[in-house]
Amino acid sequence: FTVNFTITNLPYSNSLRNPHSAKFSATARVLTAMLDRLFKKTSIQSMYTGCKTMAFRPAQKPEDTGVDATCTYNTDSAASQFDKAILYHEVSNKTNGITKLGIYSLDQESLYINGKDFFSCCDKFCAFLTATSPAPPLSREGHFTVNFTMTNLLYTPALGNPNSKKSIATNKTLTYLVDPLLQKSSIGPDYIGCKVTAFRPKKGRDDTGVDAICSYRDQPSDPKFNRVTVYHELSNMTNGITKLGHYSLSSQSLYVDATTQSSGPKTDQFTLNLTVTNLRFTTDLETPNSAKFKSTEKIMQYYIDSLLQKSSIGPYFTGCKVAGFRSERNRESTGVDTICSYENGFQVSKFDQAKIYQELSSMTNGITKLGIYNLDNKSLYVNGMYLIVSFLQSLEQIGTTLCLKALTVTTTPGPTSKHFTLNFTLTNLQHTADLDVPSSQKFISTERVINYYIDQLFKQSSISSVYTGCKVMRFRSGRERYHTGIDAICSYRNNISLARFDREKVYDELSSMTNGVTKLGHYSLEKNSLYVNAIIRKPVLTEAPAKLGYRFSFRIVNENLTNPDSQSPEYQAAVESITNKMNQLYRQSELRNQFLNCSVTRLRSGSIVVDCKCFFQPEPSINRAVVERAFQDGTSNTTGLWLGSSYQLQGFSVDKIEAPTHKTPLESGKENFRLNFRISNLAYSPELQDSRSQMYQVNKEKIEKELDLFRTSSLRNYFAGCTVESFGPVRGRTYTNVASICKFIPDSSRTLQKEEVYEELKHFTHGFTKLGPSYELEEQSVAVEGYSPIKTDEQEFERSRLQFWAIILICIFTLLGFILLLLLCFLIISCLRRKSHLYQVQQGMYGVYFPHLNTR
Repeated sequence: FTVNFTITNLPYSNSLRNPHSAKFSATARVLTAMLDRLFKKTSIQSMYTGCKTMAFRPAQKPEDTGVDATCTYNTDSAASQFDKAILYHEVSNKTNGITKLGIYSLDQESLYINGKDFFSCCDKFCAFLTATSPAPPLSREGHFTVNFTMTNLLYTPALGNPNSKKSIATNKTLTYLVDPLLQKSSIGPDYIGCKVTAFRPKKGRDDTGVDAICSYRDQPSDPKFNRVTVYHELSNMTNGITKLGHYSLSSQSLYVDATTQSSGPKTDQFTLNLTVTNLRFTTDLETPNSAKFKSTEKIMQYYIDSLLQKSSIGPYFTGCKVAGFRSERNRESTGVDTICSYENGFQVSKFDQAKIYQELSSMTNGITKLGIYNLDNKSLYVNGMYLIVSFLQSLEQIGTTLCLKALTVTTTPGPTSKHFTLNFTLTNLQHTADLDVPSSQKFISTERVINYYIDQLFKQSSISSVYTGCKVMRFRSGRERYHTGIDAICSYRNNISLARFDREKVYDELSSMTNGVTKLGHYSLEKNSLYVNAIIRKPVLTEAPAKLGYRFSFRIVNENLTNPDSQSPEYQAAVESITNKMNQLYRQSELRNQFLNCSVTRLRSGSIVVDCKCFFQPEPSINRAVVERAFQDGTSNTTGLWLGSSYQLQGFSVDKIEAPTHKTPLESGKENFRLNFRISNLAYSPELQDSRSQMYQVNKEKIEKELDLFRTSSLRNYFAGCTVESFGPVRGRTYTNVASICKFIPDSSRTLQKEEVYEELKHFTHGFTKLGPSYELEEQSVAVEGYSPIKTDEQEFERSRLQFWAIILICIFTLLGFILLLLLCFLIISCLRRKSHLYQVQQGMYGVYFPHLNTR
């Protein structure tokens, strides 16, 4: 039969003329859902199979749009004859006198069923008489459940999400495989169809369980469904419950059972409309197949489903689907139209849209916040009705007193919401740049999986009755390449039933449910990474071990270091390569369970001489000989000593790093360490000295976030946070000097030394070269409370270099002095020889005679 009507609040446009346009598809989808919901409440509900929008047409007014639809129903000899007059009357009543269809307003005189309207008084009266006269009983819709387990389909979280592509595809495949079997069975002529309701994990997620509800026409005079008969028929058609298409079945997993025959639960629907003020409307949101439409649709469905699952219809709620997005406020905001479903059986009280409205209003902070989205607080509609409208209708129908009472109920304060933080580290999820962007696909999907796992834990904990949910706030890089830290905020209702939130008890429960903080779903956890409300359980605090350190020295003979400047690319590349190979060597050795890390401390030019430090967990089995033997075993081959396949070594030595005996302990009560460093890729600007400038705020926030690296270090039990105090210029360079203070809260059992803070910082900044992904550091600029061993070593090197040049200068000056002395001797001799020609010497009988001295 045909259905025609006119919508008065949908302007006709050319896109509605094109059946392939996005707007046509979206509008047709919404109207089909609304018509389905409408006709399933009429006298033809058991025969009705569906409607399809055929066309949209221009109406008399430009702001109106005509709709032509074709609907179908099953004809049955036992069913009453289709009476369009009765149907018209029912549709008129359920659309408020042909004025309202969901979110759409209707022209009161526009409804036609099978090309005829029944608007005249005579026709209306006749229709009323026909509607009130008894009709022969219609065939009822019976239901039965089918359950089985597939052994060659691995269960994944995607199968648990009804809106995921994998769930939808598997659902379609199973429906395609099950339908032909039941059509060939004894109930084939009366079989209507099956719908997969859920997938379940079986045998530790190796198998997947399937739950389905199937429907058939049940004739009271001739009942045909026999669950034993259907079971045997399905068993025979699946080779003894072993094969269903390409799926393998568990032979003991098939169950067939009848549901209540008299009135099985019906699925009813309601509309939900709201406006998001921080999502700008774009043309992508008009196209249901676009990536932006799909991703936004998934986020909206996730947020709305979470709210309605916590509402009064939660136990009967089956899901929501986004019907479309619309432009609001000149595309500055985006309107969202959704259709939600729930099981409307005998156990469900009358759907109270005002109550649902109030619950949603409360859970969205007065219609202002929906997850990451901001809402227009006057945009929420439930079933096309704003709450004020329902109050006005109540005022008209039952008087002012009851309406005021309803208002009083809505303002009754409920239990306050409290929050606590949850932090942990995953060891099998590599941190990527996508995880730093909350709007990225990877962030959203990973957040959803983590939220699901966390929710499952808390729903089994001591706070399950008051727990309301967790939200992942950010992902951060861990101490290793494949580690990712997670910071989440969880909330609970702080009411009388919860005497006090006991974070140590919650910690113990989470530790137990994650196998000693090692497993969360398919993720592996770092054992000592779990924090509840920023505090790890006290017994764990005392287990933080010291580190055993060993100093290595060896020469690489097949490579040369031409530039000894630690800032040069050649030097840094060599440090990184050697460090990676040292770490790899010990991670593959017998000491891999005790090994922590290695870092190169210095390279010297020529054939590269390497100084390196490696650290291990303190155990009785770890000593210098064992560490040396592991190094020798990892570098020895038939051609000599090789570090990896790149570096040939000549000789090596291993010495234990003795614990310093002269360290100055932290003063009593002192918890702050002053940290100074220079950032080489942040050009200094006077704007960095203005604490109100955006440049100052952005860089201050980013640096403080990166300094949270201490939360994954061995000092994480004591670390409270870092604060950037000031930025400053660096003389002769464009670098920026950063002065900050990091706060630690040590317990009474130990004191912290600045050397410990320095070593941890060095490890997590790759030898003082990188601070997070954004900032590059000047290596020799880092100092903790003025302490910087690199500077000390360099100063000693500078002093030794000055002494070397002093020796050269002394030699040069000595040589010059010797040359001058020789020249002086030569001059004296020359003068004496020249003067000897002026004297006359005669030899007489009485001796030597000098005539020139004779005055006569």
